[in-house]
Amino acid sequence: MPKGFKKRSPLGFVSSLPVIALATAPEKGHVSAMYEPRLQTPLPKTWTRSLSMIATLIGAFLLLGDASLLRAQSRAPASARPAANGAQNAAADALIGTVVDVIGRPMAGVEVYIASTDRTTRTDARGMFRFSNPPVGPRVVVARELGYVPYVRELVVGSKGNDTLALLLRKFPRTLSTVQVRDQTTFATTNANIIAERLMQLRVGSGRLFTRNDILQMRPLSVAELIMGVPGIAVTRGQTEIVATSTRSGVGMMNREGGPCQLQFFLDNTPIDNEALPALDPALFRSVEVYPQVVILTGLPVRSDRCGAVVINTVRR
Repeated sequence: MPKGFKKRSPLGFVSSLPVIALATAPEKGHVSAMYEPRLQTPLPKTWTRSLSMIATLIGAFLLLGDASLLRAQSRAPASARPAANGAQNAAADALIGTVVDVIGRPMAGVEVYIASTDRTTRTDARGMFRFSNPPVGPRVVVARELGYVPYVRELVVGSKGNDTLALLLRKFPRTLSTVQVRDQTTFATTNANIIAERLMQLRVGSGRLFTRNDILQMRPLSVAELIMGVPGIAVTRGQTEIVATSTRSGVGMMNREGGPCQLQFFLDNTPIDNEALPALDPALFRSVEVYPQVVILTGLPVRSDRCGAVVINTVRR
């Protein structure tokens, strides 16, 4: 309290209200300079009583106003009230994204669909698309446009980092014929449907999908570092090979010869030897599917020993 400022009774304090109002208006740090010595000189009693009545009336009106506002808000319909979690709920109930070309320009009218479902849409003039209430879990989103290489993207719908997508389309090389363009487009969209069917096992069973976002964030030096720690498998890395074996009990624990059940690695749906794995660059992985124990996987050779599989999908150049 500044020097010379006397403590007054509630009624006597009202006499200083006009001065205090002026004193607190400036920014913090300048208030003390606004106090004046004349505060020590009391106003006439008639002025004090008048100001006290005015202050009481003002306080009453303020209280009544606050109460009226609270009552009005309580009677308002739910749609008119501010929702604390409205933005979060909207983000969780939609899959949104943009489609751009190689120089970052938005592309309008591009078809975007969720593979192996009937959910399809097209981008607007800003290159944006939106799926309301998308199916959750591991999914495959495809963007395609005539003359452009289809863009395939695996994601886990419902996770915070994957509910907003940026899809990039690049044109087919001019050297390709119309037949070649059609064949490559068919191959890409068919492969997207195969992956989507395969991911269904992750939704109903065990396993793990590493998306492109996961790989970029983890920055693994090898496929062994990426999949190490997935429940149900053990990963060992030597100088010449990478081996993943099932650790689950029951069917799939041992192969038909009684040895450890090794997971088969696939590169773009083609079997690959363990000796070739150390040379693979994870920066070129679009996604990695890990199945600790399976019987049949869509698009892959049937394994009679029922051991699991690791499928590496690469970024097409």
